[in-house]
Amino acid sequence: MSPCADHDPFPRVASSARVAANREIAPGVFELVCDRALPGSSGRIPAPVPGQFFMLRARPSGVLLGRPISVYRSGDDSITFLILRKGAGSAELCGLRAGDALDLVGPIGNRFVPPAELCVGGLPGFTERAMRVALVGGGIGVAPIAGFSFGLAAKSFDFYASYRSAPYGLDGIEARAAKVSITTEDGSAGVKGMLPAVFDAGAYDLVYACGPTPMLRYVQKACADARAASGHAASDTAASPIAFLSLEEHMACGAGACLGCTVRTTGGNRRCCVDGPVFNGAEVIL
Repeated sequence: MSPCADHDPFPRVASSARVAANREIAPGVFELVCDRALPGSSGRIPAPVPGQFFMLRARPSGVLLGRPISVYRSGDDSITFLILRKGAGSAELCGLRAGDALDLVGPIGNRFVPPAELCVGGLPGFTERAMRVALVGGGIGVAPIAGFSFGLAAKSFDFYASYRSAPYGLDGIEARAAKVSITTEDGSAGVKGMLPAVFDAGAYDLVYACGPTPMLRYVQKACADARAASGHAASDTAASPIAFLSLEEHMACGAGACLGCTVRTTGGNRRCCVDGPVFNGAEVIL
């Protein structure tokens, strides 16, 4: 089952935008808020849907290409991103201040389809009982998962967040999730260890995840193993639990032209930027 039946149906813009605020919320992690009103015009940045991202580049910049940054929060007047400072492009974005300009293209990609829509689509057995939903974020991958959670009914999901050290991006989550489980590699918060220390895929029907590839590979295998244990083939895309994985890939154009973000799937090669970033975990080859 595809996470989004339509191909890139969402409007997008390529424009400059104004930074409303930027602050460091954890070591090397910045919360950048961008105005939705486009400078010098009456236009506005289209509202993103959960799971989408933008290509961002500081202005002026010493790098040629924008960096793909997932949406953390979106409101009537602003869009908020969480940015991990890694290379030159992300460092420039982290150094922006209120009033500065940046180049922006987006929103790009498909979305996390909410459980209610999947139920309408006829997932087996889900109309007969409440769906058991897990949201899983690893590191900066917590951002789009957290954003997605605010469109779900309160207490309808469990939330898992795994970090190397200090947690971030969890504002408001505890009040909405039925359960919040945090792991840190250094033991500074929550359970010391990684996601496998707290996560049982067999307890869920739907798993939405975003994070580093090793974590997504673990989620993918854990869900396949849980399906097999329930008597279904591990490759059965209609059996529970179903995982939807938002991939973190290097991107150049963000328009599907350069093929630099090619993802292998059981149905052939796909482009992460416009065919994803969300893929069915039973179909993507990690």
